[in-house]
Amino acid sequence: MKFKCIILCIGLLVLAISVGVYASEQNVSMYLSEVDFTRFIDENGVASIPADINSFTVAEIPAKAFYNNPNLKKVVIPATVTKINKYAFYKCTNLSEVVFSDNITVIDINAFAYCTALEALALPHNLQSVSEFAFMNCTNLKSVAFSPNTHSIGFAAFSNCTLLTNVTLGSGMTNIAASAFAGCSTLEKIVLPYQLIRVNEDTFSNCPLLKTVVLRGEATTVNTRAFRNSPSAQVVYEIEFFENPTELPTEYATE
Repeated sequence: MKFKCIILCIGLLVLAISVGVYASEQNVSMYLSEVDFTRFIDENGVASIPADINSFTVAEIPAKAFYNNPNLKKVVIPATVTKINKYAFYKCTNLSEVVFSDNITVIDINAFAYCTALEALALPHNLQSVSEFAFMNCTNLKSVAFSPNTHSIGFAAFSNCTLLTNVTLGSGMTNIAASAFAGCSTLEKIVLPYQLIRVNEDTFSNCPLLKTVVLRGEATTVNTRAFRNSPSAQVVYEIEFFENPTELPTEYATE
């Protein structure tokens, strides 16, 4: 009986700590959502976000923090930040440089959509996922590099990035959602990593210059509409134990 009481007390203590931590995180999130982050933009258009504000750790960039702000040209994100929330930098049309914290794990929905001055992205080392529409219509974006820790790209995340020519996917990538790179009209080549499970419908649709799709995983499933309206796309295996890469059947290349 005494042992059961001890176990019960430990369980209640753990629950209380968990509830306390959750409440604390909620309080910080609520406080940050009320902060005017645009006040950190200096006369040169550079926003150096502090690691803490009034003793509250800046663990995330709140939703719509810099929404549709034409004055922002560069943002420096501190190491304390682990998440960029939805619409945080939406339509910041003069934002040309983002210095990420490597501790960011999530870039949320529409976070950088319509940031038409962005030209290159080296995404955070610990980034796990890029959400839906996150970089949609970044029409000057030319290159994006993912770390090996990023495992998923959301629906239409880089759609209509019409100057995107250089995409480096990390070895940990397992899922690229439908339409993720649809409308990337200057993309010519993509190398799909070994652990990728599936190439979904319209993932690379409307990419008229896409010619070479290198498939490194023998178990990767390719949807027959993955390259719809990308008439030149040809998928080839590049697996180590093959002496010579061989083309997949043509029905996988285009519809």
